[in-house]
Amino acid sequence: MERFIIDTDPGIDDAGALFWALATDKFHVEALTTVFGNVNVQKATANARKITHLSGRPDMPIWVGAPRPLVGEPNFAEHIHRPSGVGYWEYPDPAPGTDGPTEAVQKMIDLVMSNPGEISIMALAPLTNVALAISLEPKFAENVRRIIYMGGAALTWGNASPVASANIFNDPEAAEIVVQSGAKLTQVGLDVCRKFSVTPDRVEKLWTSGSPMGRALCDMIGYPDRHQDTTEMPEWKLEGMHLNDVPCVAYAINPDWFQARHLRVDVELDGKHTRGQTVVQMVDRWGGVPNVDVLLDIDAAAVADALVESVTAFGTRN
Repeated sequence: MERFIIDTDPGIDDAGALFWALATDKFHVEALTTVFGNVNVQKATANARKITHLSGRPDMPIWVGAPRPLVGEPNFAEHIHRPSGVGYWEYPDPAPGTDGPTEAVQKMIDLVMSNPGEISIMALAPLTNVALAISLEPKFAENVRRIIYMGGAALTWGNASPVASANIFNDPEAAEIVVQSGAKLTQVGLDVCRKFSVTPDRVEKLWTSGSPMGRALCDMIGYPDRHQDTTEMPEWKLEGMHLNDVPCVAYAINPDWFQARHLRVDVELDGKHTRGQTVVQMVDRWGGVPNVDVLLDIDAAAVADALVESVTAFGTRN
């Protein structure tokens, strides 16, 4: 069974992905590492504790990671996820004040290097932790089994700028280190995430199931009590839940739900209007050596149905 470290910045979409990852029996989650992104790293770490606790995994190692990008300042997304990072969900932190030292990068290195070829990374956040691990340990990239990262856009527009996805825009230097590392990489970008959502009828199924995970996801978007108020979080309420991180879990479970091509990817670092863009060579005219499996299409209905089925069937193991 494949073993994953999940690097995360919860985030409503991270919550959906983590609930599914912790519910599935298709792979094993070894640990979570946290990083700045949707919220600051302290809030991300607290949210990770809440999610693992609700999922019946209070023993899950959670290692605190980078609070800022390699260059510049962080760009949080509280305007999308609300100040808590998890929308309207109110759940007590099961272990407040226990963040511990900033050790995610070293822990990631130690686990990968002591289990060569066995540990994969699912990166649902800016790639700062992963890039630091690659930079600090010269053999990290050749010893990690694979890295599945959420971010990038090949044939679609951005969501943090006209051309850049949020996770890449938040630390372009880190993303460039990762894509040039030589590790086995899969880009789960906006090309597939934009096509995926948990539609309103499926949101209702999550709620009526009574599943703790399903109810938590509904609470995050204010369903049903605040669902008619579209002054806050309108994109979650009118169109369903845009859980961009969920396709990463889906790809780890069943790659047949996706169409992929092995392509050349570079990250723009200097452009005034294009910083953070993933520059994907769709044809080989420019001689770029392919370095990333880029997902370009998704069976969105199959993924949404599988997520809902898994989450609603899973109760806490407490």
